[in-house]
Amino acid sequence: MSVKSFQLNTIAQRAGLGFVGLIYLLFLFFAFKWYIGNSITMQVTDKEVAKFAVGLAPDDPQTHYALAVLNNKIFLPEELQNSLAEYEKAAALAPNDYRFWVALGKARERSGDAAGAELALRKALELAPNYADLHWTFGNILLRQGKTQEAFAEIRRAAESNENYINPAVTTAWQIFGGDLAQIRQNIGASSQVNFALTAFLVRQNRFDEAFEIWNALPAEQKKTVFKSNGEEFYKEMLKAKKYRAALQIQNEIFDSEAGNFAVGRVSNGGFEAEVKPINAGIFEWQIADGSTPQIGFDEAQKHSGNRSLVIVFNSVESKDFRPISQIIAVEAGKKYTFEAFYKSALKASATLKWVIADVSEAKVLAMTDAIVNNSDWTNLKAEFTTSENTEAVILQLVRDNCQSLICPISGKVWFDDFSLNQ
Repeated sequence: MSVKSFQLNTIAQRAGLGFVGLIYLLFLFFAFKWYIGNSITMQVTDKEVAKFAVGLAPDDPQTHYALAVLNNKIFLPEELQNSLAEYEKAAALAPNDYRFWVALGKARERSGDAAGAELALRKALELAPNYADLHWTFGNILLRQGKTQEAFAEIRRAAESNENYINPAVTTAWQIFGGDLAQIRQNIGASSQVNFALTAFLVRQNRFDEAFEIWNALPAEQKKTVFKSNGEEFYKEMLKAKKYRAALQIQNEIFDSEAGNFAVGRVSNGGFEAEVKPINAGIFEWQIADGSTPQIGFDEAQKHSGNRSLVIVFNSVESKDFRPISQIIAVEAGKKYTFEAFYKSALKASATLKWVIADVSEAKVLAMTDAIVNNSDWTNLKAEFTTSENTEAVILQLVRDNCQSLICPISGKVWFDDFSLNQ
C-alpha cells in the first residue's frame, strides 16, 4: 500500500494551515477551561473555589448556579443579593432549563420580589408544565401573595399529578380555610385519594363523625381494594374513639366475607353455629377469657335450635376460678331493646349466674337477666333496656354473683342457645 503526501508549496497554504491549527488549539483551550470550571462546580463547597470556576467558565450556567447556592448559605444582605445576581445569570445563560427558573423564582421571593418570583415560576411552568413539584412550588408562592383561588388551582394540579402532595395539600387547605370542609373539598377536589387523606386528617383532629361521613363517599369496591389497608387503620382508630357503629360498618366494608354475620343491634353468632375463637377474636365476636376454668365448649346433643349449643362445665371451689364469656354489640342510641336467650341448667352452686348488659363507654349496667336456676327444659331468659343518646355499644357478659368469700364452690353444667336482641 502506497502512502501519498501533499506538498504545501505556497505561503498562503502554509498560513491557512497554521490558522486552522491555532483555531483548533484555542478551541481545546476554552473547552478545557469550561470542562474544568464545570467539573469543579459538581462538588464545590467553598465560595472562593466557586468564584474561580465562574472565571474559568463564565458562560456556563452551572458555575453561576453553584456560586449562587453558596452565597445564599451566608446569611448576610449583600451575599443574598450576590446570590440573586448569580441566579439571574444562570437563568439568562440557560433560558430553556426550567430548573434555573425555579431557583431564580425562589431567590426572588426570598429577596422580597414577589412579582418577579411569580414571573420566574410561570416561565418554569411554560418549560415543564407536567411537573407536579413545579405546580406545588408555584401554588405556595401564589398563596403567600394572597392569591388563594389561583394558588389552590396549582396545588390541586400537584396533588392530582403526584399522590405525595395529597396530604400536604389537605394540611395546607385546612389551615387556610380554617377547617371548613366544604371550602377544602371545593379547592383541592374530591377524588377518592383526596377524600381518604381528608378522612385520615380528620381522625387526627378527633373529628370522627366528619371523617366517617367522607369515608362513606368512597366507592365501595375501592374500600375493599385500594383503601383496604388504610381502612384497617381507620377501623382501629374508630374503635379507640369508641365509635362502635361506624367501626362495625367499616369492618363489614373491608372484610365483606363477614358482613352477613355482623349488624347493629344483632348478637353475632347467637346460635353458636359458627366457631367461637378462643384467641384473637374480633371485637364484635364472642370473647372468652384466658384460663381453663370453667370449661367452655359446644354440645350437639343439647340444642334449642340449629345444630348445637354452648355448654359451660363448672367444677371449682374458689370464686376466682371463673373466666367470663362476653360480646360487644353495636346498638342505636336512644332505643329500647329486648335481650332474649334460652338455657338449660344442672348446677350446684352457692352463687348465682346471670347475664348482664352494660353500656361500653359509660361502664353503666343497663339490664340483667334473672339468675340461672336448675331446669331440665329449655327456659327463656329476657331483659329489657334503653340506650342513652350517647350509647354506641353494649357489652353482654355472663357474670357470677353473690360470692361472699374466696371459697365459692360451683359444679355442673349449663347450656345456652339462640341469643337475640330486638327493638
